[in-house]
Amino acid sequence: MTPRQIATLPAAEQAAIAAALDGHEAAVALASHRTFAESPHWCGLSLSPLVGAIMDAAEGRPVDLDDAACLRHFGCPRAELPTVARRLVAVRAGGRGGKSSRLLATKALHAALTVPLPTLAPGERAVALIIAPDLTLARQVLGFCSGYVAASPRLSAMVIRETTEEIELRRPDGLPVLIRVRAASRGGKGGRGFVLTFAGLDEAAFFRDESSGVVNDTEIYRAVAQRLAPGGQCWIVSTPWVEGQGLLEETLAANHGVHTHALCATAPTRALNPTWDPDGTIEAALRASDPDNADREILAIPLVAGSALFFDRVSLDAATDERRPLDLPPRAGMICGAAGDMAFRRNSSALAITARTGDGDAARYELAFLDEIRPEKGSPLKPSGVCMTFAGALSRYAVHDVHTDSHEREDVSDGMAPHSISVLPLPAGQGGKAEQYLLTRRLLREGRLTIPKHPRLRAQLGAITARPAPGGGLVITSPQTADGAHGDLVSALVGSVWAASRRSSDADESTTVAGRRR
Repeated sequence: MTPRQIATLPAAEQAAIAAALDGHEAAVALASHRTFAESPHWCGLSLSPLVGAIMDAAEGRPVDLDDAACLRHFGCPRAELPTVARRLVAVRAGGRGGKSSRLLATKALHAALTVPLPTLAPGERAVALIIAPDLTLARQVLGFCSGYVAASPRLSAMVIRETTEEIELRRPDGLPVLIRVRAASRGGKGGRGFVLTFAGLDEAAFFRDESSGVVNDTEIYRAVAQRLAPGGQCWIVSTPWVEGQGLLEETLAANHGVHTHALCATAPTRALNPTWDPDGTIEAALRASDPDNADREILAIPLVAGSALFFDRVSLDAATDERRPLDLPPRAGMICGAAGDMAFRRNSSALAITARTGDGDAARYELAFLDEIRPEKGSPLKPSGVCMTFAGALSRYAVHDVHTDSHEREDVSDGMAPHSISVLPLPAGQGGKAEQYLLTRRLLREGRLTIPKHPRLRAQLGAITARPAPGGGLVITSPQTADGAHGDLVSALVGSVWAASRRSSDADESTTVAGRRR
């Protein structure tokens, strides 16, 4: 019937026809990941050309990029992209480009609704699984899924139940399916025991077991790959870390440009999200403070292969005292040094207090106190509140000054002034940073520094890399994770170790617990 003919029908019949057409359009949009993501019936997104091309290429469909763009991002001309979907998709992506919200979250939903499940047993539920370095980041991806569900009446009508770690949906074929999130865990157990319609490994370059610090990306992939339903895929999507290290880099090295066993793409931030940082101020600030890390975060270029992990696992294992509390009570004879990595607008603020006993080569060090205050989304930290909290801890350990780098020092000085706490500079520049880190590493290797069992600190220590700088010295780098952390706890720790090492034992200069002297 023509629209004019339909307009002559009774209202009830017109509504029935409109509903049928609407249902048909929605069903057609389920045919591919890209149409599902773009359809107003489902996710309603406007995709960048590269995001759409990755979705199409992952399913073996033709892409809407020219040969030059395909060579840049896929390593081959358009005609050489695979015409059959690969079970593994690997994307090395820049940060803040929408890799989690637009690629992984939409894929998890689409696969949950569409992957055939002919062998599902009665009472069994298939799972679209998202695994991230920690549960906070995994829940962030689930939050994106939840947002799409809430905005789509069709998806909302499918919800059976929803929690902080999973969404259960009733598929169009009547089968129940879960979208579930897990943290990376030793042995890949987060991916075991389910029939999987999809497995998304978000920020896989930073997968470490929280309790052991062991890199476990390959174990997790092996666990999920065996459990994928026919037609299901595993997507490894991550900002890069060190060139040639880890599952993502190994997959790219073997398949980028040829795509024999995996569809591989490299995706800088602006190619994923052309609207990011329109005036260039964010990139300029990143490049001014850490050019190599800016290349990694924005251009998706991993750190050069000459980079090596700075703190070795053996020393960290030996230094970790699992029996002690996180914070040590103040005691007589402690000579304490404090340092903070203070940020109020986007990142966390962290404070560490290290206690020294003895002098010279006989001195021993303990991380006595460690605290981190993280901003809520859309609500930056207040310097006065952070300083008041940290001042209480400094007072408890009889510390009357705290060392920081130049970042936010003016705000910290203003915030600490009412508490009679001085703010002093840490050694500046690349050389000053290396001095602090090298001292901490030497003390760890000599068995003269102990730390508590603190999974977040341990993960950050295990991710620090260093490489020789042109003309001498070291370039020490911390990865910035999706929650904004940038080695904040480690920066505070190494600064406090340096500060404690500089304290004199003389009564007129030292900060000594119990004696309350300065």
